[in-house]
Amino acid sequence: MSVRLERGARGARLIEKDCVLSEILSHPGPTNCLFDVLALCVATLAPGPRVLVLGFAGGGIVAPLRAAGWEEPLIGVDRELSGLRIFRELCGSWAGDVHVERADAADYLRGQSERSYDLIFEDLSVARGEEISKPALSLELLPRLIRSRLKPGGVALTNVLPVPGWRFSQLFTVLAQPYPRAVIVRFDEWENRLLMAGRRLASAAEISRRLKAGLRQLGSNQGARLRLRTFRG
Repeated sequence: MSVRLERGARGARLIEKDCVLSEILSHPGPTNCLFDVLALCVATLAPGPRVLVLGFAGGGIVAPLRAAGWEEPLIGVDRELSGLRIFRELCGSWAGDVHVERADAADYLRGQSERSYDLIFEDLSVARGEEISKPALSLELLPRLIRSRLKPGGVALTNVLPVPGWRFSQLFTVLAQPYPRAVIVRFDEWENRLLMAGRRLASAAEISRRLKAGLRQLGSNQGARLRLRTFRG
């Protein structure tokens, strides 16, 4: 994976093919980009403290997550840990309990047969030519594996990137299939979507209210730049 590091006044970015994989801040706070929404989804939706991140990269959600007051341990998994060094350098003094393992996402989940999670955030990506897309693993194996590792009230959160030859509606259908309820988040600025799914998921209106309130409290500018709707298949 050809990933470059760009340092700035507030921290650093991990970038692949002009796609920002992680916004790594040197202090807790809002990134004023997608990572704020991802972090607030975790803080808002997780019904308990056990959260797993598949595709940790440089831990872009950690700064807004901690700034939002979510202090629970965080478990991360990634096949490529090139961003972990800069994360430890910039965030190690304040990030709290963040444990990251090098592993394939499917292999890791298969090895968790005696453990369950309150929320699993799937943020895997792969380079396809000049674009960043979802790997085949995300559509073929992970939806049911993730479901099998969630607690009864657990939530699956997926960062849905474009996939060549697939419409977003088709991607949502595959990712949401194991769950009775799903909500989609769309953005004004980015092509990707978020899909949240679970057995006891709140309504799109209620999640929207909580997310936007949390983003305002965080001081992020993203609250007015997202739209939520129920996915009905």
